[in-house]
Amino acid sequence: MVRQDNCKELGWSLSFRYDSVACWIGFQVMTNIDLNEMQGIRKHFDDLQGLFQRYLPNVDPDLIYDLLTRLRENPCVTPTYTLEIYTKKEVDSAKTIDFIYKITGAMATVYDNGTHYVTNQKLSLDTLKNISNLKDIIEITGAPTTLGCWFSDSIKRGGI
Repeated sequence: MVRQDNCKELGWSLSFRYDSVACWIGFQVMTNIDLNEMQGIRKHFDDLQGLFQRYLPNVDPDLIYDLLTRLRENPCVTPTYTLEIYTKKEVDSAKTIDFIYKITGAMATVYDNGTHYVTNQKLSLDTLKNISNLKDIIEITGAPTTLGCWFSDSIKRGGI
């Protein structure tokens, strides 16, 4: 028996040859389970994004996700990141630089008339939270540094 199934809401058009009713029923059950599991993944991802927004509202979610992934893959290595911290114009640059230094141990370079601070440092979730607690922070973004990536990968490969 040949059967044409259309999943218009997903934009799929499927054509299958069912040799038995059991095969057809199995496919239907499997498809429903797969769709339910995918919906579950989407819901958990949305919940995770909500937690990011609640506890670290001014931090780029991609930065949090990348940091958590690296810490999970190799919990013994604190990854190195270049962080970019954007503040309101009214911020006292000297106090902000001092505060960032006290939290991270790294001196920030200041750009854009004292509203854009850049550091290169080891980063943990606690450090990120402490920086995000600074008054008048608009956004924190960042990316792993080349040296940090190489160092982490080197340790993963056993120092090779």
